[in-house]
Amino acid sequence: MIFQGKMGCVCDKMDALVDKYRLKGNRMGHEQILTETRGRVGVITLNRPERLNAFTGVMQGEIQAQVREWNGDDGIGAMVITGAGRAFSAGADVGGFEDFVSGGEGQARQAPARPADISWVDLARESKPIVCALNGVAVGLGITLPLSCDVRLAAEDVRISFRFLRIGLTPEYGSTHFLVNLVGLGRALEYMLTGRFITAQEAKDAGFVNRVCPADTLLDDAVALAQEIADNPNWHLAKVKRLIHENYMEKDLALVLRRESETLRAARFTEAHKEALTAFRERREPKFH
Repeated sequence: MIFQGKMGCVCDKMDALVDKYRLKGNRMGHEQILTETRGRVGVITLNRPERLNAFTGVMQGEIQAQVREWNGDDGIGAMVITGAGRAFSAGADVGGFEDFVSGGEGQARQAPARPADISWVDLARESKPIVCALNGVAVGLGITLPLSCDVRLAAEDVRISFRFLRIGLTPEYGSTHFLVNLVGLGRALEYMLTGRFITAQEAKDAGFVNRVCPADTLLDDAVALAQEIADNPNWHLAKVKRLIHENYMEKDLALVLRRESETLRAARFTEAHKEALTAFRERREPKFH
């Protein structure tokens, strides 16, 4: 969780867009996110641009509910998460922080038994592939939540920071696990112990952003990548994600090989494999959907 600071006012045109987006969000049954589908890709847009998309409990609940809905939709093969306006997210909204602290231990005891960070990390791990398109500012929760997603793209002008220590808090959402595995121990310690801002190019060079894109094509680039993923068969995408999550920290190579062998054996009898063989024989691209 991190602060949503004063980053300047939104121009009149942006205010008009906010109103337009909110109407769409309300029609879709959401208060703080927008949803749309592009081909086999579901797009979630964080929609509190006047607050730089600072996370609230409502927003986190709506994201998780939408991801679960699309996980059950055979017409969706992958998802994209991005932010409206000038930020992906400036972190958690601090509006309720003082109330929580003033409540003391009694308030803490009333907190949910299953925190949002645990629920999200579990969901992201088991979900259809998720691509995060990081725009503008990605700070605190605005960068720790994307770390558990599958692919991260960044706009050229994005600014990223793990600013927890700067407001007397500590990292969450599995970030102390994911960040180390993405960038190494030394860089992870530097980024988290300083809380300094990181550029898109540095994030890419370090390894926790896959690509850097022009700001005006970021979402289209993310959707195109997600569509490339979604063109593959759903069963196989899920199995590959599971294998990678099970095996990337596994030291027992024999266990890794056994898991892969069992999954490959099952894959040989799927309709998708049969279609791929037919397409190869007929000299065409396979049609999995």
